Amino acid sequence: MSEVLAGYTIWAWRMKWKLRCAGANSKETAKKPEELHISHEALEKLEKWKVIKKTEDGRYYVPCKEEK
Repeated sequence: MSEVLAGYTIWAWRMKWKLRCAGANSKETAKKPEELHISHEALEKLEKWKVIKKTEDGRYYVPCKEEK
């Protein structure tokens, strides 16, 4: 079980890193899934886990520590 959790943690970290590298660091600079080259399903899962946030117009970004 711990191997699965470690795998999910690493995957979530890599996805978060990908958003940061794309410049999706705030609500103003959020990106659409097509710009990030990440599936919509993966982004929805990360949002559900509160790793990333979604704007009203369907863009995603990594929130700062104060925003979580």
